[in-house]
Amino acid sequence: MDYEDAAKKLIMYSRGVTKGSIGTAYGMSMGEDPVLEYISRQDEAMTPSELAKTLGYTRPRMTRIIDSLEEKGYVVREQDKEDRRRVLVYCTDEGRRHANDDSSDGVSSLAATLSKMGEHDARELLRGLEIAYSLTYDKDDILGGVKKRK
Repeated sequence: MDYEDAAKKLIMYSRGVTKGSIGTAYGMSMGEDPVLEYISRQDEAMTPSELAKTLGYTRPRMTRIIDSLEEKGYVVREQDKEDRRRVLVYCTDEGRRHANDDSSDGVSSLAATLSKMGEHDARELLRGLEIAYSLTYDKDDILGGVKKRK
């Protein structure tokens, strides 16, 4: 298999899908949804730099994402009480509700696309993406049924 070609196709296809169904899910712009999802699951606040490093974004991109999420009321920035040079990012209650809302039109639109693919192909797509996600973020089985490959 030509993995370089596969990588180029994955980037092209994922951007195309993201601009369609996924990009409109929750009214979020590219990158906001995974950041909000991650922040909403954290018990403690993180710095923008920690978030960027953990999620694989550049610092400037993370700043733009946090600016947008803050404007929407999903996160807040506060100065660290112990070190005033540090800024911490917290998820608001509204941000948590939004991250857990499955009633979005974007979800419905993507579900319709997946149903057109058929069950077998949709499961294969999810399986491949789960493996790629777990390898990228060094996570264990996220959605069930996928084991990390060494």
